Amino acid sequence: MGMPELRPKQDCTTRWNSTCYMLKRFLESKDAIISTLVIVNAPVDALTQEEWEVVEEVCRVLEPFEQVTVEISGESCVTASKVKLPCKGLQQITASRQREANVTTGHATELMDTLCSSMDRKFHRMEYDHMLSETAALDPRFKKLAFSDARVIDEALQRITSAAGRDSPSSQLAQAPGQQGNRMKREQKTSSSATNICCLTREQLGMQHKGILQQMP
Repeated sequence: MGMPELRPKQDCTTRWNSTCYMLKRFLESKDAIISTLVIVNAPVDALTQEEWEVVEEVCRVLEPFEQVTVEISGESCVTASKVKLPCKGLQQITASRQREANVTTGHATELMDTLCSSMDRKFHRMEYDHMLSETAALDPRFKKLAFSDARVIDEALQRITSAAGRDSPSSQLAQAPGQQGNRMKREQKTSSSATNICCLTREQLGMQHKGILQQMP
């Protein structure tokens, strides 16, 4: 038929985008699939026109999720700082399509409703996650733009400032004199013990080793 030879793909429960890839490949091979079923007279019921429309609409619904999944699954760059914005974008895109009734088939509509309710349940407290908030605030591309609640960004900046103050050299020098003295004593004691061991002669080491063996049961 002059079409590229495309191997079918199978979805996998442990691969987030595998269902989307499977359905896309199914659509790309639509004409070949229909013709093959007719020629070989396979005992398989052909998809109706409505079912093909369901596949097309489901692919359109899942496509934004596939793009976000690929974006935040990168291994060559830091991705925690940009988790918040794509998740918000997913909610907005799916909700807008839901309002505009771009999806007409029942199965695709049910899928979209399920995705919207699941995102509302999982993402509603995401802005208050300390790690995601602090990484987004430190990312020069986003900073305060990643936040809808001014109180959240203020708290994130306070935590960052406090952590930077604890780890700064000046804060370490400002320790109590007693703590510094105790630390110096421990370091001197450790250094003295190491020096004494290094100064032992070979005969002394052998005698000590022999004495330890004699004390063992």
